Amino acid sequence: MNNFGDVVDEIGFRDLTFEGYEFTYDNGQDGENNRQCRLDRAMIIEGWLNMFPYARLIHLYREWSDHAPIKMVLDGRTGNAEFTGNRYRFEQIWVGEEGCEEAIRKEWGLCEAKIVDTISNCAKELQEWKGVSIGNFFRDLNKKRNCLKQLNEGVRARHLAMERRRIAKDIAHLLKEEEIC
Repeated sequence: MNNFGDVVDEIGFRDLTFEGYEFTYDNGQDGENNRQCRLDRAMIIEGWLNMFPYARLIHLYREWSDHAPIKMVLDGRTGNAEFTGNRYRFEQIWVGEEGCEEAIRKEWGLCEAKIVDTISNCAKELQEWKGVSIGNFFRDLNKKRNCLKQLNEGVRARHLAMERRRIAKDIAHLLKEEEIC
């Protein structure tokens, strides 16, 4: 490992500044056996940084892996921007849920409309149904993700590492349930 450090110094590499939780790896062990470290990095040279002065590395939130994904942003805009538009997406978790088929049949049965209008109306009906019937899944998932985000932005402490892993396991369980449904 010393040779690697020597080469990094000789070439003039430096670590790109990062945002997010300090560590990108957690071995998942409890107590004294827990090991966390920053394995994943972005090495740059000064000339590159002159070309991309707003570049930074973002340690994204680890939900189920022992490694946190990393994302390089070159233009200074936030890397955590979420889509806030009104995009419709049918979720696999809805299939088989009470009321889903009824919501589809309600709009699909109106054959006098154009197919584009029928799909649009069906999407609206499903969105309404989802808010009442399935909303808890997404609320729970977002709540846990926000909690994980707050923990990752906080201080490093052993009891918080255990809480991070517990929440990450909860998220993985929720996502697995959605995938199975």
